[in-house]
Amino acid sequence: MTEKANILSSIYFTFFEKYLRKLYDMIMDLQGKVSTLDGALREKTKELEEAQAEIRRLKKLPKKPKIEPSKLDEPQEKPEEKGAKKRPGSEKKRKKSSLEIHQKKVVVAKAIPSDWVLKGHQPYVIQDMIVRANNIEYQREIWESPDGSQTVVAALPLHLQGKQFGGTLQTYILHQYYECCVSQPLIYTTLKDYGIQISKGQISNILIAGKSAFHEEKASLLSKAIELKEELRTDDTGARHRFKNGYCNCINSDLFTYFTTSYSKSRINFLEILRVNHTNYELNEAALAYITKADLPSKYVQILQACYEAGSGSFKDKPTLEAYFKSNGWTAKYALRTITEALLIGAIIAHGFDEQTLIHSDGAGQFNLFVHGLCWKHAERPLIKLVGYNEHQQILFEDKKKAFWSLYQDLKAYKLKPDKQRIALLEQQFDDLCEPVLNFASLNQVLVELKAKKNKLLLVLYRPKASLHNNDSERDIREYAKRRKISAGTRSENGKKARDTFLSLKKTCRKLGISFWDYLQDRLTYTNHILPLSLIMEQQSMTANT
Repeated sequence: MTEKANILSSIYFTFFEKYLRKLYDMIMDLQGKVSTLDGALREKTKELEEAQAEIRRLKKLPKKPKIEPSKLDEPQEKPEEKGAKKRPGSEKKRKKSSLEIHQKKVVVAKAIPSDWVLKGHQPYVIQDMIVRANNIEYQREIWESPDGSQTVVAALPLHLQGKQFGGTLQTYILHQYYECCVSQPLIYTTLKDYGIQISKGQISNILIAGKSAFHEEKASLLSKAIELKEELRTDDTGARHRFKNGYCNCINSDLFTYFTTSYSKSRINFLEILRVNHTNYELNEAALAYITKADLPSKYVQILQACYEAGSGSFKDKPTLEAYFKSNGWTAKYALRTITEALLIGAIIAHGFDEQTLIHSDGAGQFNLFVHGLCWKHAERPLIKLVGYNEHQQILFEDKKKAFWSLYQDLKAYKLKPDKQRIALLEQQFDDLCEPVLNFASLNQVLVELKAKKNKLLLVLYRPKASLHNNDSERDIREYAKRRKISAGTRSENGKKARDTFLSLKKTCRKLGISFWDYLQDRLTYTNHILPLSLIMEQQSMTANT
């Protein structure tokens, strides 16, 4: 009887074990399906949010708040360490130690007895301004020859010739509009209050007309950055022009900022910006390498190869290139786009662009050129959007986030003090971060996508000057987000060009430690005490590299 009971007990135990295993497998399978469906739901939710955002834009409703800012750069300090160190920049400073004194006045004490002795003065500084009209009438001498046949009138100072308004007033208008974001109607009202007789049209002309010298200086910024082989950080945002939606591209580094507005945000547009003031297209080895990598059909490659070997691969402008396409009967959009991109790459390299130049972006495809680095804070976003549906998933999720933040902090430390012996360790740390986990499909999908970006995210290990995030580009380009709230956009080519130019110069002056007011005053009065900004960029670059 006991033996029979043992046999039955063993059978029941085996049955229950198989049943429990099957039940466990079913639960794990359901969790995997839930995670997969969750990923699909998030994609659909994203599409729905984009559609809702477009509807809100068209209805001119307030925008929904964006995602929370990244916590990657927040110090991972322990509770007992909080408050031990002050926030950078919070230290007390002597604000008036370098203050220029323009006028001194003696304050006489009252009701002082006659036998008292004056022991000195106690300084007390009051900061004030003089804001008023300052109209100047120039009495120009007129000289006449003895016979009365010739007359000479004394010439005005060079910066006033052909002008109705002085350099300081022009500086004020430009500074108010481009630095302080004051609208033209408010500038007009303010000047009328100051007693300045000026029309709205004259204010508009001061803001956008006759600015060729400024446009040339702006163009020199990007040319100099390319010459200095600066890391080019880039981003783009919406910018309206002539009542149509356009895009503003921002290229910047620690030394300059360069804005360009157009109706396109394609790779062709980005390459045209890098071409600066040139209009040509060049078929050279760099262009052929790009075409080969793009895997175009052989008929295109053969014709282009023959064209290159014949030495006829230079096209002076877009109409010339389009005529070449037409003569070959090429109409396929993908092929024409790829060939145009290749020829633009050939052109910018022919003009001195180094193929090893680092392009840093948030991951947008149009910027994926040359040596391309990616932003860690954009890479973090898919991770922090995930949700754990049980305790097991929540633990895995938190562990991966901590590993991500820890690796980022280690990379920041490496950037400050590069050590080649740590490269293998940090690469292994990245591989460990991307290792898949059990029963969390949506997290594994994020990790797979993260691992595919390994070389671009770890570029700092081999190029320590490479950026880890794209915050600088986003800070610079926020200027256009502010502009969209103030103005509906530009309406003329002069207005668009002036906006790009002066915002570029303003941001560049700030990075070079130059007062934008002083810069405008210097250029508008032809004083030229401030060196060309491109030369200052070169000087500061040399100082930083020594």
